[in-house]
Amino acid sequence: MITVSLSLVLAAVYALTCMLFSLGVAVSWHAWVQYRRASARELLSLRLAPAVGAAFLTLAVALPAFLMHEPDHESEPAGPLLVALAVLAFAAAGHCIVRGWRVWAATRALLRPFGRATGSHAGAGTTVDIVDLPEPFAAVVGAWRPRILAAACLRAACSDEEFRLVIAHEAAHGSAHDNRKLLLQILSPDALAWMPAGAALTERWRAAAELDADARASGGDPRKRLALASALLKVARLSMGITRARSLALSLPVAADGVAERVRVLLAPMPAAAPIRLTPKRMAAVGLSIVVVSLPLYGLVQAAIELLVRFGR
Repeated sequence: MITVSLSLVLAAVYALTCMLFSLGVAVSWHAWVQYRRASARELLSLRLAPAVGAAFLTLAVALPAFLMHEPDHESEPAGPLLVALAVLAFAAAGHCIVRGWRVWAATRALLRPFGRATGSHAGAGTTVDIVDLPEPFAAVVGAWRPRILAAACLRAACSDEEFRLVIAHEAAHGSAHDNRKLLLQILSPDALAWMPAGAALTERWRAAAELDADARASGGDPRKRLALASALLKVARLSMGITRARSLALSLPVAADGVAERVRVLLAPMPAAAPIRLTPKRMAAVGLSIVVVSLPLYGLVQAAIELLVRFGR
């Protein structure tokens, strides 16, 4: 018989709250988020909400409630629901480790001799490795020591100004740490990773991050926006009939996917800057308020944990 331990309780509480958050995010995505234009910041926050929210409630609410109100007594046997939820939490953690390993392996494979630089080019204040690839590839690859790679065929097809803007786009990804944000989504241990809504949110975030990088690279200069749109059309033309095999690598490559939307936005008048609704200070204030409001309810939280422990026993 499995007895209750603190790690088992925390794992079960994390799994239960994470599933509830994941279901809420999935419902929100299908009900309205997918039908409106959301910023990359909003999409990233929504994608990470289940894991971050569950971890916060587990450590800031459930843990102190358990430590403060759990009476000293002999270890009691765990109910089947508690055990099942704990196993689910460990399975989610194992799944994110597997996903992380696959991304690491794919990124290493891309940076190995197949992607070895045949030359370098300084553009947009950044050094770029020119690589011998059959596809029009350009991307920031890696999260901690990122490199900008660009295919020789793409460099040959673009004018100097177009190529500088392509590299400025990739440099914008680097300055925004987009690869690290992508890695966080890949490694997020939540039920959303097993739902179609999770993959859809990440893909929508990728598209929004591309638009943000386009805006930072070209600014409000119509000439630069036109040159970047021209480069994107050349990428689309060169990509026709080519199967892309590097989707697992940690990168946000210039690709034919989404070119039509990006070109449309680049050729449209510059929109007014949208206000940033989520800031670290606001998020910290919300978290602190939850902890403060929960203090008088710790006894009820512990009672709920006891029900979870005994359910089905």
